[in-house]
Amino acid sequence: MLVLLRSVFNIIWLLWNSMLINVIQVSTYYLIRPFDTSLYRIIMGYVISFSITLFLTACSSTIQALWIEIASSCFPKTNLTLCGDIPTDPSRPIIILCNHQIDSDWWFLFQMARSAKAAGNIKIVLKEQLKYVPIVGWGMRWFEFLFLRRRLDHDLQHIRDYMQSLIHDEFPFWLVFFPEGTTIHQEYVEKSQLFAQKQGRPKFEKVLLPRVSGLQVILDAVDAAEPDIYDMTIAFPSYSGEIPTTEMGYTRKCDTEIPSMKTLLARRSSRKPIWIHGEKFEYQYVKKDLQNFLDTRWKAKEELLQHFAEHRKFPNSDSARNVVLPASKSIVLKLWIGFFCLCVVLPFVTLSFLPLYTFWVIYCFIYSIFDRTTSFLWPYLLQLIETK
Repeated sequence: MLVLLRSVFNIIWLLWNSMLINVIQVSTYYLIRPFDTSLYRIIMGYVISFSITLFLTACSSTIQALWIEIASSCFPKTNLTLCGDIPTDPSRPIIILCNHQIDSDWWFLFQMARSAKAAGNIKIVLKEQLKYVPIVGWGMRWFEFLFLRRRLDHDLQHIRDYMQSLIHDEFPFWLVFFPEGTTIHQEYVEKSQLFAQKQGRPKFEKVLLPRVSGLQVILDAVDAAEPDIYDMTIAFPSYSGEIPTTEMGYTRKCDTEIPSMKTLLARRSSRKPIWIHGEKFEYQYVKKDLQNFLDTRWKAKEELLQHFAEHRKFPNSDSARNVVLPASKSIVLKLWIGFFCLCVVLPFVTLSFLPLYTFWVIYCFIYSIFDRTTSFLWPYLLQLIETK
């Protein structure tokens, strides 16, 4: 009962604060995006000084990074062990490929980006139905995540327009893409193996056969930027290779320490570290023969996961580093202060200031007719500054 109450409280708390974020998003979307999409993405995505985000959050966080901090306050602190090639430069665009074991995979990739001060750079490829989920889905839509119908005839032009827009604005996106298309279940493994046999491609036990067409369109669309490609493999505590059925959902009988979004909200997830292994590849190398690249990398993932199931760590992980990411204790307070300033203080100041300034301008105009001097306060100050 206590666990249920805690989960309900965390969900309500997360949704309520997400609604405040939605208000900020809507204001930014309609006030700034029609005039400057580049500035809109800066505000939504990453750090900008002396901007609207500074006023809203009283810190250098951005709206997307702010939401991640808010969500982190609802979940247990994240404990990551990072090994191999891990992206650390938030100024460069990259594409992140990853296996998809459970519904919380995206959260730990966000946390990895958060450790590199790049939480605002993340853009996730998702199925279109998710953008209609109230509050959270709306937020993802305003954060400009890439939503696909999984119909190439529709998605082709949409992907091109989306990626070209990011490149045109020189936004350093970290695009997260799950080539398997869905989380792993026994029924999907069987379908994947049958399809692989027909296509003459390798069959896997611990991952699903990666899809090629969607990623090929994305790579073609980012040809002008040539982002580096990072192949990431996630492994969770207690992982033994167990694959649930669709009826089981995201629960496991043996691998009980694999955290789902449900267990994260209930704060019942394991305190043991989540392992993330990365390998970096150049854009042209990946694009040259994408199907062969994906088949080779997913075979390597199968071996990595088998090694992890046996040894509880990835091979050659002596140089792995542990990263603990606690939630900011003051971030929610900053959000509420920012929301109060946006919705109460700013309108009050604006409504109070404009009539006074209008009266002052009229008075100075009438006075200047007789005195022939420039007495408009703000124009006079600006003129004085320019002169100096």
